[in-house]
Amino acid sequence: MKQPELSIVIPFLNEAKVLPLLRERLEKLADRPSRWELLFVSDGSTDGSAQFIEAWAKADSCVKLIILTRNFGHQYAISAGLSLASGDYVGIMDADLQDEPEVLLEMYRLLRAEPVDVVYAVRTRRNEGRVKRFFYYLFYRLFAFLADTPVDLDSGDFCVISRRGVELLLGLPERLRFVRGLRAWLGLRSKAIPIARPARAAGAPQYSSRTLVKLATSGLTSFSIKPLRVGLMCGALLCFLAMTAALIYAGVAVFTSVHIEAPGFTTLVIVLLFSQGVVFLYLGILGEYIGQMFLEVKARPSFVVERTINLEKPESDR
Repeated sequence: MKQPELSIVIPFLNEAKVLPLLRERLEKLADRPSRWELLFVSDGSTDGSAQFIEAWAKADSCVKLIILTRNFGHQYAISAGLSLASGDYVGIMDADLQDEPEVLLEMYRLLRAEPVDVVYAVRTRRNEGRVKRFFYYLFYRLFAFLADTPVDLDSGDFCVISRRGVELLLGLPERLRFVRGLRAWLGLRSKAIPIARPARAAGAPQYSSRTLVKLATSGLTSFSIKPLRVGLMCGALLCFLAMTAALIYAGVAVFTSVHIEAPGFTTLVIVLLFSQGVVFLYLGILGEYIGQMFLEVKARPSFVVERTINLEKPESDR
């Protein structure tokens, strides 16, 4: 069988309500490549989603299924799909139709026409609540401020990458994967296209706020050591404030006749509370880095494949 022109990696978790709609959209796509493959990755689904894709794969050899042994997480499901994608170009999209297949084909055609390795989508509008939109906005700006390399504001995993880019991405040794950050870190020639992200086609989001916070924390600490410098900056600030307060009290005692009842008590309490808060904040940041080092040093695989449909199982899991 000839190598596919385009592989599309589609991770999913309990998306039984939306997968029939996704199938309908994919099968109706106009001007799709003559040779393509759809790599669905079941990230521990328990609602019949994997069975739906398995039945589809039996009817269409272009549809392929990777079933992970449990829920490893969205980024690791993407990594599993990338490791088995064989196309000249590889697209990444979510199964909930917030990443539209028509837009992915537009990115694919643009990638083939332009001298770039990555075409990615930038979200100009989100159909989500104000609070969630605010935290997304805050995260990307904070990530851009802290990252040691340029990053793509308001861009997710929705993109199309050349074979060269995929090989470079898979060659990075990290076990903790933050795909959009690793993609930006590579510094490949890229092009952004603006999109208005639609609402989910059906069902409810399967990733909780806690999961999103965990992903954001991993992203912030994986690409910068700037948070570690918080301790140095806060320590220097506290020393400066302490010296300033000492000079002020010395000046009051020497040059004025002001006498304060219980002198220094309020200041002492405030300084102690503030300094202890800074200490625990810094210890928490340091703990995040130590935790990531611990997970990396163990060198466990990022995911484990239970079985595949229309694919040969890899010799070893990443």
